Amino acid sequence: MRARRLATAAALALTTALLTAGPAPARSAEATDATPAPGGRATADRPAGHTEVPVEGGSARFATPPVLLNALKAHGVAISDVDTQGTVTPHHDADGISLTVKGGAVTNSGGKVGGELRFADSGIALVNRKAKKVVKVTGFTVDLGQGALRARVDGGPSMTVGTFTRPGIASSIDTGAAMLRMNTGITATAAAAAKLNAALGTTGFTGGGPLLHARIDAALDPSVDLDTALNLGHRTAHAPADEGRRPEGVRGPDAGGAPVDVPARVPGGAPARVPGSGSGEGELSGR
Repeated sequence: MRARRLATAAALALTTALLTAGPAPARSAEATDATPAPGGRATADRPAGHTEVPVEGGSARFATPPVLLNALKAHGVAISDVDTQGTVTPHHDADGISLTVKGGAVTNSGGKVGGELRFADSGIALVNRKAKKVVKVTGFTVDLGQGALRARVDGGPSMTVGTFTRPGIASSIDTGAAMLRMNTGITATAAAAAKLNAALGTTGFTGGGPLLHARIDAALDPSVDLDTALNLGHRTAHAPADEGRRPEGVRGPDAGGAPVDVPARVPGGAPARVPGSGSGEGELSGR
């Protein structure tokens, strides 16, 4: 009887333990998802080459191509500077107008430079002395992914004023200095040429003709591994195929580990027979 009571108590204890034991909590999806790392670095959900690298500053020089400059001069149009307050001052720098890069981001877009560059609110003024008209072109942005230069003409909405050929990403990134470097010509769009000509009362601009030449040095976030984030494909050069070969006449181990003489060449190009070569013939000194 006592044995039966003990067996019953053990069964009840086992049943209670099974009922109170719950399944292990499932790991939440949030815990398994990769969290994007700060600083533009690639992670599991932000693969290398699809990461935006922040632009932290820099400068750009926009110069007027000689063909356009001569055409504008012929119509009495001069180029001046516009500061961030909108004040127009005569321009005296033959190398073009300098604008400060204030922000943006750079990406690898199909092997070419992608992203955007934003410039300070200064810009360029076109002054028609004959017609006494002034046109301000400000608010420059560069759409690197579309190869487009955008700006506001006389404070109007931003519009595409020019286009350029997008450069390759690998050749444009200076990894040592953490810089994006571009040197490119910009072609005027038909819409921009028409708008500028109408505002100035001239015909100096031509759609498809030269507009500006840009030299851009944009500083990138130095904490980012640019090779990885932009998938630049930089690799350490492989050793030449013949690296590690022994020079002729240098002793090396044979298949059994014993050193043998590597045949040297005698004048005329024929290899000299040396002991241990396995030929069974007499030695030619080659001396």
